[in-house]
Amino acid sequence: MTRRYEIVYIFDSTAEEAKIEEQLERFHALLKNGDNPEPIQNVNHWGKRTLAYSIGANEIGYYVVVQFATDPTLLPEFERLVKLEESVIRYQIVLNEGEVPVPAPVPGEDGAAKDTKDGKDGKDADEPAPTATATPDPTPDAAPDPDSAPASAPAGTGEGATDAES
Repeated sequence: MTRRYEIVYIFDSTAEEAKIEEQLERFHALLKNGDNPEPIQNVNHWGKRTLAYSIGANEIGYYVVVQFATDPTLLPEFERLVKLEESVIRYQIVLNEGEVPVPAPVPGEDGAAKDTKDGKDGKDADEPAPTATATPDPTPDAAPDPDSAPASAPAGTGEGATDAES
């Protein structure tokens, strides 16, 4: 049973592109089997990018995103080989369970909101408008009001009571 996966490789930025291609071919050869002689569906070289945080001494990595379909039983040996390769800084394999979702356009970002049923502000005409019910949050640093003692306690015996009031 073949399943679709996606892997993101981050290679050391000092690696040459020819060496990266050679390593990718070696990695992807492990994904082939009798049922699926060409498992690779898409290879996208993103190139050198700054890492979100440094990994060891690396602050820049060469990113490659690959979509492939293979038998899940072949993944452990594939991952073992990727882990042993010193030029791979990080990698992440995820199960690709469908099409990549396309982000919805943000209204007002490009000057025009998308038309919907009523063609106005991006909301359906059948939906009621949300009502604003704002209740002010008490500030945690505010001192308690001595006049608002709990109903079960007599006035002047709350936490804010002083010796003069008792």
